Amino acid sequence: MARSLRRDDRGVSTLWSFIGVVVLVAAILGVYYGYVVPKFAPPPLRAQSGDQVQVDYVGTFAENGLVFDTSVAAIAKDNASYPKAFMFAGHGEYAPLPVTVGSGGVVPGFDIGIQGLAIGDSKRIVVPPALGYGLADPTKIFVKPLLETVPVRLTMDTSSFVATYQTAAISGTNVTDPFWGWTATVSVAGTIVTVTNSPIPGQLVRPHGAWDAEVVSIDDAANAGEGAILVHHLLTPAMVDRVGQKNAGGTVVFVVTSVDTDAGTYTLNYNNPTKGRTLVFQVTMLSISRLY
Repeated sequence: MARSLRRDDRGVSTLWSFIGVVVLVAAILGVYYGYVVPKFAPPPLRAQSGDQVQVDYVGTFAENGLVFDTSVAAIAKDNASYPKAFMFAGHGEYAPLPVTVGSGGVVPGFDIGIQGLAIGDSKRIVVPPALGYGLADPTKIFVKPLLETVPVRLTMDTSSFVATYQTAAISGTNVTDPFWGWTATVSVAGTIVTVTNSPIPGQLVRPHGAWDAEVVSIDDAANAGEGAILVHHLLTPAMVDRVGQKNAGGTVVFVVTSVDTDAGTYTLNYNNPTKGRTLVFQVTMLSISRLY
């Protein structure tokens, strides 16, 4: 006799239990991998040769930290927190520096230093002269005494007088020394002009229009009657890289790059002030554009 078919409630229950376990395990794994296992972002783009980038920078001298250039307006205007070197010149407009990496558009040390930076990275780049603006020309560097002797009496021909004092030589007239600013008396004998300087002891003068100097003493009989005026240049080590002279176009003519009070000397450097110097750039990478 054939057996009748009947519902197997235990089998159905077991199947649904198995399905429930599978669903539960899948849910747990989804939660784990969705929330517990971290999702790694792709690595950031880092500057390399050929990239077009924009950076902000602050350039300082390694020896004293004086700022000689920057792309940041707030730093350019803040002389208290960011003291400036004499060569510093404000920009008409301040904007990040565009650089095509590896193109030679900036000094090699700067170019090498920004390679590998990602957007938002900041870095301190130290650039020696060989990777910066090159070595200084020693023939343009002059060491001078802080106590300088100037003749009381000078003799010259009339053409030299006119070139120096920008006026005709007339006996008995007074002129102003173009360098020291003190009064001098003119005496003419034929084509020979004698100029007698007449400063006052204690008088302050301003050499090159750049710093103060004091007339210490005057000896009319010194140097076989030529006379001697002793002038003390009132320069201090704190004035290094802070004083100098610029021409009418604003180009630096020279900068005082050393004051040695023990040796009694100061140094005038007629090189570009960045030549022969170790420079420090604090840079921040702002954007990177890769064309390939």
